[in-house]
Amino acid sequence: MKLIELIENLDAQIFGDTDIEIDEIVYDSRKVKAGCAFVCLKGENADGHDYVNIAERNGAKVIISEKKVETKLTQIVCKSTRKALSILFSNYYSNPQKDLKMIAITGTNGKTTSSFLIKNILEESGKKVGLIGTQGAFIGKQFFETGMTTPDPEILFKLLFEMRENGVEYVVMEASAHALELEKLEGIIFDVGVFTNFTQDHLDFFKTMERYKKSKLKLFSSKMIKSAVLNFDDPVGKEISKTIDVPFVSYGLYSPCDIFAINIDKKASKTEYVVNLLDNIFSVQSCLLGEFNIYNSLGSAGACALLGVSEKNIKHGLETLENVPGRLNSIPLSNGATAIIDFAHTPDGVEKVLTTLSNMPFRRIITVVGCGGNRDKTKRPQMGKISEDLSDFVVLTSDNPRFENPELIIDDIEFGMKKTTHTRIVDRTVAVRHAIEISKHGDVIAILGKGAEEYQDINGVKSPYNDYEVVRDLDEEMRLEKAILGGQI
Repeated sequence: MKLIELIENLDAQIFGDTDIEIDEIVYDSRKVKAGCAFVCLKGENADGHDYVNIAERNGAKVIISEKKVETKLTQIVCKSTRKALSILFSNYYSNPQKDLKMIAITGTNGKTTSSFLIKNILEESGKKVGLIGTQGAFIGKQFFETGMTTPDPEILFKLLFEMRENGVEYVVMEASAHALELEKLEGIIFDVGVFTNFTQDHLDFFKTMERYKKSKLKLFSSKMIKSAVLNFDDPVGKEISKTIDVPFVSYGLYSPCDIFAINIDKKASKTEYVVNLLDNIFSVQSCLLGEFNIYNSLGSAGACALLGVSEKNIKHGLETLENVPGRLNSIPLSNGATAIIDFAHTPDGVEKVLTTLSNMPFRRIITVVGCGGNRDKTKRPQMGKISEDLSDFVVLTSDNPRFENPELIIDDIEFGMKKTTHTRIVDRTVAVRHAIEISKHGDVIAILGKGAEEYQDINGVKSPYNDYEVVRDLDEEMRLEKAILGGQI
């Protein structure tokens, strides 16, 4: 691709020849090859501007930077190379987002479930849908691993290109706070932006709640979206409504809003309620449990209504989604207890899951919980307190300790706990086994933090691990052990 085409719509100063062919876009100096464009990114530990000479020696044809540097190459100087990176990859893949209907969901919790709900509603309407989020990416039923909630521009725009080439009409995306802060979504104007909620998370990166909030709010302007769906039961949702410069609809359960639910009946296996969707009223029987999933359903219904989906198809889409991987997934155990797998990894998420379970006809709640290493430490004692307050017994264990000592992580969680109704077992598999061993008929075991993750990250090594598989394997193993001891085998 010609450089002049690659930098289209990029607000920058140009020094040198732009009528040159560029084969690749690179932002890691170790990957520079002959014929590439080298983008100088500033990170926490390194600055790409310091590696311009290496890029030049390795055959780069152009330097894209935030300041003028010493080089014989063509140089493009712009205000933000992170923003430039998104525009470059968008142009490189022929701006695929312009041929797609794009939906973005942001908020601390609920993004994944909402994305699956919107995807299901659209598919029930006969549309071909792509999804990009925490679980990875889907083109229809085809799965792609992405490694993060919102992929880097290099992967993101390639995915959008592949989706367009495969006939996808709609793309539902989780827009993480990190992606918004790092301008990964530059060049995309979403047809609808959905706000779910705002609670504590990611303070290891953002340092303050105010900065974290501002990153979320970046989505809600005409520069990024054409319309919005806002949770009016969340103070930040109402705050957005006061400054937003695009049309929006509101949803909630307790505030006057455009979309709401009444006659809520929470059963053990489903939730029933009546939806008022912009004055269109219909009943819903959902397999997704908990009040927080009613919020997810209302926000998703609002997004699809703005996209022109019929009331009939919205109702059908809400009712036919049976589960979301790693979100309140239920496993009946051979001893008569039930295991619940959920991704809840924030104080708010843990509270919502355990509150939901406490309102169901379980005898006792046994919670298995940990916290990720090298992440926000301030939420650890909060999660310990919430787990203790809403459980009959707690097993503290490892999540993804990364490069931290898991014992010290558990110390931090335990700091918020006052009672003695808990134990510490670092090995997650052993912790889950212990929870199953002490459970009895009618109990529920809430195994929180990892959801559908397929690995455990310890000292930089991602080893295969999945809570669902561990529970199934342990239950079968313990069932056989009991049968052998009882002389049945």
